[in-house]
Amino acid sequence: MAQVEVPINGIDPDYRSQLEYALSFADEAIVSYRINDATSVIEAEVSAKADRASVTRKIRELVQRYEKRELGLAKTVDFKNERDLPAIDAWAQLLERKWVTQVGQGHVILRGPAAQLMSLINSKIEKMFVDCFKAELEIYPATIRCKTLDRCNHFTSFPEHIDFVAHLKSDVDVLNKFSSECKEGGWAEERHEGRMAENDFAISPSCCYHCYEGMEGWDLTAPGRCTTMTVACHRYEGANHKTMSRLRSFNMREIVWVGQPRFVIEGRAKAEELIIEWAKDWEVVGTFETANDMFFTQDYAVKASFQRQQQAKKELKLLIPQEKQSISVFSSNFHAMTFGKAFNISVGSRPASSGCLGWGFERWVYAIFSQFGLDANRWPEKLREEFTEHASGSSTEPHKSLL
Repeated sequence: MAQVEVPINGIDPDYRSQLEYALSFADEAIVSYRINDATSVIEAEVSAKADRASVTRKIRELVQRYEKRELGLAKTVDFKNERDLPAIDAWAQLLERKWVTQVGQGHVILRGPAAQLMSLINSKIEKMFVDCFKAELEIYPATIRCKTLDRCNHFTSFPEHIDFVAHLKSDVDVLNKFSSECKEGGWAEERHEGRMAENDFAISPSCCYHCYEGMEGWDLTAPGRCTTMTVACHRYEGANHKTMSRLRSFNMREIVWVGQPRFVIEGRAKAEELIIEWAKDWEVVGTFETANDMFFTQDYAVKASFQRQQQAKKELKLLIPQEKQSISVFSSNFHAMTFGKAFNISVGSRPASSGCLGWGFERWVYAIFSQFGLDANRWPEKLREEFTEHASGSSTEPHKSLL
């Protein structure tokens, strides 16, 4: 094992947290890394055979990307609730009680009260948001065409996230050989080498892309339409897959507006009022503030600054005391005419605007247990009452879907 050290200079907190996230994708030779606060140096442990000069160059490239400060990251805080909370190791306790089971990197199974809490969150979305905006239910596949992701500019903004879908070649010799080798020695990664067909699908990293491709070429009736959907999404996030703060496979609920700008903007504004009301009711500790996507691009600073200046993205971030960080559990996004133009969706003679809301179910569950513990009797009053009522009612409906 060897070490690489790269100094950093004056990165503000918002940039620094995103640099720490991005370091996971610098080089596969990196075994572990940390930022030494005392010396302002990135200390990376690398494999013995690593090209240290190459690793150093890549880390420096990322540091330079996040040191660009001329544009700045504006912040507007619409809601804040602060108070002291005990550091509860919810992850360890959830695993011990078997309310959560980890089944691979960034993959979990929820059951018992954890599953019931997730069901409550979905039910609350239905009552507070879906009914309010009369959102039409749509059901999407978990996979999406690579061509669609390309048209959404996902590959140029978030290439590190994609989990591609692959299958064996349609060739009897290939299939027979693969099957016989698995029978003799079990499955192994090397059995795939040279046997995979060309790739044209990925696991969807978000809900709303299907919404736009599904309306391609539509001329909508004014003011537009509002839809809702739930999709099991995938985002590969390297070493950031820890606990339930960042999962590789997660369930997301979205509400999407596509139509005239005023229709989208007013819907989004009303939804932001509702999410603040929800946060106050449940007495969660966190903030609702302007944010930016984790663009993995050379022009990160430009894109991130533009999002914040335009308040195109806002997030409800809830504190995880044990991890000394906050995680986003809800986002509100405005895309202007980006997807209307990409998929030729119009209202009258003009390209449609769009916006969306997104809830990460597992993150909500993890944040609640992390802030308030696993004993629901000690939760804030309104949260406790809603959970108890929902759990008693849903116990007779074990088949109840998240759709």
